[in-house]
Formats: sequence, C-alpha cells, structure tokens
Amino acid sequence: MAFSLADRAVRGLTADEVLAMVQAGILSEDEPVELLHGVLTRVSPKSPQHEAVKARLNRWLSPAHAAGACKVRIEAPILVPDPTSLPEPDLLVLAADHDDVVHPTTALLVIEVAVTSLGTDTEIKPTLYAAAGVPELWVVDVTGRCVRTFTDPHPDGYATRDVRRPGEQLHPARVPVEPLDLEALLHGIG
Repeated sequence: MAFSLADRAVRGLTADEVLAMVQAGILSEDEPVELLHGVLTRVSPKSPQHEAVKARLNRWLSPAHAAGACKVRIEAPILVPDPTSLPEPDLLVLAADHDDVVHPTTALLVIEVAVTSLGTDTEIKPTLYAAAGVPELWVVDVTGRCVRTFTDPHPDGYATRDVRRPGEQLHPARVPVEPLDLEALLHGIG
C-alpha cells in the first residue's frame, strides 16, 4: 500500500524492521502499536468489556491447552506473507507442536475482540490472516453482540463469512474444545 504526504512518498516499515526496533529497545514490547500495511497503527487501550471477553475465551480454550492439544497465545504477533504487516490478534490458537521460541506463520484459529476496532478487524486483518492460511478467524463484535466468522481462506481473503448470535454455539474446526456458547460469552457485556 503506497502512502504519500503532499508531494512526497512515505516509506513504510517492514515486519523485520519493527522486530529489529523491538530487539534494539527503540520500541517497547508493550508499545500499544500494530504494524498494518507498513504503518505503525496505535492500538486503543483495552476496555473492561474487551478484557472480559478475552478472559472468557481464554478460559474456554484452557482445557485444550492444558491437555497439550494446542497452544494459546494472547496478543502475540503472527508473521503473515505481507512483509509490511505484523498483526497481533487477541487470541492465537496454534498447533500443539509449534516451536515456542519463534513467531508463528499460521494458526488453527485467530480470534479478535472488537470494541472500537471492528473496521480494522473485519476489513484489514482478514486478508492478512487468510494469506497466512489461517482456516478460521472469529471477530467478537462486542457492540453488535455477535461473532463474525471467516472461513475458507484464499490468498486474497476468506470465501465464507457468517454472523453468529447469542443463543447459538460455535465450534472451531481444528481445535478440540467444547462448543462455545455465545450467550455465555457475551452475558452482561455490551
């Protein structure tokens, strides 16, 4: 994605450069930014609703993680084919044999929790995750009280999108967990 400022082109950053900046101490690991298409974007402070949903999702995934069936990372980078992007999803479910000392290049399931980031999570990030071969992306739309699902990845995005609401259950195709009760997930939130 090319950017300009008046009559000058803006040079974007790469994931390698951002990782080197963190390694060198130029950027803190806790800096509230995310690299998307060459631009360091500011990440909003996490609201109580965001943190509650994330904690509920983590508890739901915990039995599979504890049994060694998968690994769960929270707000950790995933290396996608676009070298100018380094998204950090809220939850990243990895294969059980994933090497803990490297950033993953794909995942079994990515979950984003959207309170103020719905546009980014549904319009920008799906293409990045699909290109990385992530079979399922779930975006928990806290304000809309639903979960937007993205499946059937292709290099340019997901072929199938759906919206699921409280009263329904979701079950990831590649993660051995109990179905997720959306009523319980969103109860008292929003």
